[in-house]
Order: sequence, then C-alpha cells, then structure tokens
Amino acid sequence: MARRKLPIQVKKQNLLPLWIILAVVAVVVGVFVNQGIRELRGNPILLSQDDVPRLSVPEVQQAMLNEGAILLDVRTAEQYAASHVVGALGVPVADSEAFDSYVKGLDKDAWYITYCT
Repeated sequence: MARRKLPIQVKKQNLLPLWIILAVVAVVVGVFVNQGIRELRGNPILLSQDDVPRLSVPEVQQAMLNEGAILLDVRTAEQYAASHVVGALGVPVADSEAFDSYVKGLDKDAWYITYCT
C-alpha cells in the first residue's frame, strides 16, 4: 500500500537564532550573578590597581591590634631580611611557586593586609 503525501507541507523552523539568544542571556545572567555573589562575600572584582582599597598607617595599626589583621610583606626575601614591619610575615610574590603554596594555606576567614614598599 502506497502512502499518500499530505498536501500541506510543514516548514521546518530554524532554531539556531533562538539557541544563540538563550546562550547569550545565560552568559549575561551568569556574569551578574557571579558579580553579586562576590560583592556579598566581600570579594569584589578588582579591574585595576586603582580599585584596591588603600589603608593609612594608623588604620593598619588599628586593624592589627584590634581586629586581628595579619600583615604580609610581599617584597623579595632579601628586602624582607633587610627591614620589615614588626609582626609582618614575609611572603615574596616574586617566587610564584612558594607564593602560591603559601597562599593556599592561608585562613580564608582572616583579614590579610599586604604591602610592598
């Protein structure tokens, strides 16, 4: 028995533009959610060195004495050995392997203040 073709032809729709729009919307929503979460956790996205908050010496002293902040000297080991702030820990950022391993061991809930000059 032969099949008859229906006289109405169903045109297949191209869904590619819809998928592209959905993908773009998903990426945009993801970016905004990520930024919001980082800001809520106190870990904002810093785009330049101008975005990094600066502290005065009295503010650092108060943070170390009253709030338990830990001061990290990120200069070279030679510079740290020559002179450093009393109580500061030497964590040379120039030695990337040692720096990375040291940073992985830091308490994520502690307040660290870095200095390099």
